Amino acid sequence: MLHHKLINPKNIAVIGASNNVQTPGGRVLKNLIDHNFKGELFAVNPKETEVQGVKCFQNINDIPFVDVAIIAIAAKFTLETIKILVKEKNTKGFIIFSAGFSENDAEGKKLEQAIVDEINSVGGTLLGPNNIGLINQNYAGVFTTPIPKLDNKGADFISGSGATAVFIIEAAMATGLTFSSVYSVGNSAQIGVEEVLEHFDETFDETTSSKVKLLYIESIENPQKLLKHATS
Repeated sequence: MLHHKLINPKNIAVIGASNNVQTPGGRVLKNLIDHNFKGELFAVNPKETEVQGVKCFQNINDIPFVDVAIIAIAAKFTLETIKILVKEKNTKGFIIFSAGFSENDAEGKKLEQAIVDEINSVGGTLLGPNNIGLINQNYAGVFTTPIPKLDNKGADFISGSGATAVFIIEAAMATGLTFSSVYSVGNSAQIGVEEVLEHFDETFDETTSSKVKLLYIESIENPQKLLKHATS
């Protein structure tokens, strides 16, 4: 299951936030602001005190407790960052945009597994790494555009590829297809398409949930789980 704090956080920290909206850390912060995230936003950047009007901390050790961390820093710095968030900041939801993990080489895979182990130790949920993030009714946690207008009757879209997700969103918006949510799983280090589908199945509400699920699949670790939740 996806941790409820990843789905509906009260606060979000963007690690690697920037005033340059052409960077992942800058664009995701802009998307969060522009699409009216209702909770608190924190930025982390060692060179800034304010980013896009949001209070910025120079050191991650100084941020308050935070439900979700969106991480847009070099892969080599991510593990130490995760350890602080897990052990000191009570963080349960993690979105890692950074590349340079299992898709890269054996060392990257080892680093990725160490991150998963840290997050698993506190029952948290990791989306990624090497992904574009998520968009749901609560926040636009992606570094890409466009951001579709969400509709409860639209499709819940789960994609194994961030680039393909953007292409499908653009094509869908041009033809009038709407979305209820968008999840990109990237390397699927902890959760993949099947786990997100499981979440939709187990939290399904006849009156409020989307009845349409759109999947773009690149890899499946647990085909039985996919089949179970695709047919129930």
